[in-house]
Amino acid sequence: EPSSPGMPGYNLILNIDKNIQYIAEQALLNGVRASSAKAGTALVVAPGTGAVLAVAHVPQFNPNAFSRYEPDRWRNRAITDTFEPGSTFKILLAATALESRVCTPSSKFYCEEGTYRVGRKVVHDVHPHETLSLTDILKYSSNIGAAKVGKAVGPAYLHHKLTEFGIGAKLGVDCPGEASGSLLPVRRWREIDSAAICVGQGVSLPALQLAAAVSAVANGGQLMKPYLVQEITDVKGRTITSFEPTPLRRVISPENARHITRMMMKTVEEGGTGIEAAVEGYKVAGKTGTAQKADPVEGGYANDKYIASFVGFAPAKNPVITVLVVIDEPYKEQHYGGVVAAPVFRRIVLETPVSYTH
Repeated sequence: EPSSPGMPGYNLILNIDKNIQYIAEQALLNGVRASSAKAGTALVVAPGTGAVLAVAHVPQFNPNAFSRYEPDRWRNRAITDTFEPGSTFKILLAATALESRVCTPSSKFYCEEGTYRVGRKVVHDVHPHETLSLTDILKYSSNIGAAKVGKAVGPAYLHHKLTEFGIGAKLGVDCPGEASGSLLPVRRWREIDSAAICVGQGVSLPALQLAAAVSAVANGGQLMKPYLVQEITDVKGRTITSFEPTPLRRVISPENARHITRMMMKTVEEGGTGIEAAVEGYKVAGKTGTAQKADPVEGGYANDKYIASFVGFAPAKNPVITVLVVIDEPYKEQHYGGVVAAPVFRRIVLETPVSYTH
């Protein structure tokens, strides 16, 4: 970006890849239209470095003529807006369960045939199940299984690992307006709060935070700081400042990252909730999410408003991109992440070359 007249000249060189940006914008626009949704966000991140390769929003605006649009269109929704992630959060729950050593991928949990009482509340599964392994809890996205996994792990350790993954705190991305999200202090967790958080309700985060956390699984366990600016140069193209990948901390072991990856691959296979994200020719790993939206007027949750999402990475072995798709208020009859967000993920992955490196 050239400076103003009279100021020393400089240019910002971004990590944004114009081809991937175009692919993400078109895929998201088609997905929002197909589901008659209110809005949408798509993010593409290089999991090994944290470089942000694409940020797409619907509704769109032209930044070269921003004054023609309402100010609420100007914000970077992927960084400033928070949402409840729904079942995409089960990736982090499963990773926590493995790190705790309480569970293995084959650990079994009785899923109560679809109805499970937690305190005064009842947790439901869309499809009833009896006994499922941790792998199958992720594949079929069992809420009851997730609640039981969280109970086995315990609230203190679950909260600890979620904060390690960066949930509820700013990551320090080089863009203004970053939201921290919200994660209740563990001392305030009731039994139902723990169960809700395990299925991605009662916790909120910006899209970039979730993409960064899942990228830690993709890259073998290291949480990377997301960044948009590659370097700053003067008007003659000479580098003034350059920016390098910044590891924040290790959050899971390489072995457990491989386990979670294999579990996420099951989600996009036949019978999994993310089959619409499958890409012909090579393997991808991912997870669907569907969350009820909070009702700011009446309190609690709205019965007919949802956030549908899909997050994953490709190729499953040696991933080069992490992709997150969030669809806000899709048509209520088709509001599941596996139906409305997974196809957008698939198109972005399909059109981004497998050989892409950053």
